[in-house]
Amino acid sequence: MEENNQLTETKENGQTRAFRARWIVPISRPPIQDGIIIINQDKILEVDQVENARREASETIDLGNSVIFPGFVNVHTHLDQISPPSKPADYYSYLRYIRDFNREVEPTTKIDAVKQNIENIHRFGTVALTDFTTDGASFEPLLASPLFARIFYEITGFKNIDATLIFRKYQNMIKEEIVNKRVTKHLAPSSPWALSQNLLKEIGISERHIAVHMNMTEDENTFFLSGSGKIKQFLLSIEDFDYGWKIPGMNAVRYFFDYHFYAKHNILVHMNHADESDIELLKTFSAKVNICVCPRVSRDLNLGRPPISMFLEKGVNVCLGTEGLSGVSDLDIRKEIGICVDEFGLSPEIAVKCATLNGAYAIGFHKEVGSLELGKTAKCCVLDMNGEKSNDPYELIAKSVKPVAWLNEIGSYI
Repeated sequence: MEENNQLTETKENGQTRAFRARWIVPISRPPIQDGIIIINQDKILEVDQVENARREASETIDLGNSVIFPGFVNVHTHLDQISPPSKPADYYSYLRYIRDFNREVEPTTKIDAVKQNIENIHRFGTVALTDFTTDGASFEPLLASPLFARIFYEITGFKNIDATLIFRKYQNMIKEEIVNKRVTKHLAPSSPWALSQNLLKEIGISERHIAVHMNMTEDENTFFLSGSGKIKQFLLSIEDFDYGWKIPGMNAVRYFFDYHFYAKHNILVHMNHADESDIELLKTFSAKVNICVCPRVSRDLNLGRPPISMFLEKGVNVCLGTEGLSGVSDLDIRKEIGICVDEFGLSPEIAVKCATLNGAYAIGFHKEVGSLELGKTAKCCVLDMNGEKSNDPYELIAKSVKPVAWLNEIGSYI
């Protein structure tokens, strides 16, 4: 009865169109064979088997042997990056390349990179993302794009004496007369080791949504436990170490949460060196915590292997990101899905869910994207199944190298 009421109350403007396909994968419920999805403007009106459809459509398009599924959610990107001349040898070469790039690159080069990366990430089937930026270069291009996005202004500064000045600088950067619910701005700590305690506190107090690189390398735990190691040497090399800093004597995850640097909604990116005790600790806090893994960059830069199966077994909301072009060759989230299946043993169903609905929950756009449901966006993807060996729609999404098409752009509907 409730569903019938929803169907009756949904407003329709313009042309109502229906698309049939061999498979429809809503994510929020089991795949539908011989399915139909009915859309009006940019919203979904109905998803069901053809024989059960109750709505009338002004046009029905049969996509034949294909699968329809939600657009992907890339929970961690750096849209303003370009590919380096050569692959960074290690984590610290990677950090130095990014630091030098942000200091030396022309603003127009960054804007061009953002626009090209948005075009590519959309072509790969992404409907929503979070972007880490140092200066907001992605804001206006994302406003002009069809993507849903949270933009995190990535902050660094380990010296306590600089905290107030740095915080005010970034607060001024995110002030904007344009209010847009589809593209939002937030402050974010780059990594717990890269900011002073005062700066971390200011961000945690001011923000409801935080994303932070966490446990990317084992060196983070060494730094917080002993105050020594490669991270200290890196901070010294860039003249950003605070000699008044007191060693916490605990690992990175406990430091961030015991000192209350977290917000109401948190995305911990990477977590390559987290263990079960870290996850049990997170459960003791009322804050919402999501873990975003980026398998390709972790593998290619030898950063460590995130314990994805353990996260899932412990009930953590696990989602996927690509990182930026400084660490990976492209921003295709399906390559992260493929690694999760081939190298981490996840089922195609779980891996695809991590890249869709789990990601939507992580970034707070689950009412708009992540699954095919009444009222959500009609910006969903289509894959051709012809010539594919598998009849499993999840496996097709996870493994196919065919390009995706956007359902709402098929035919005359744009």
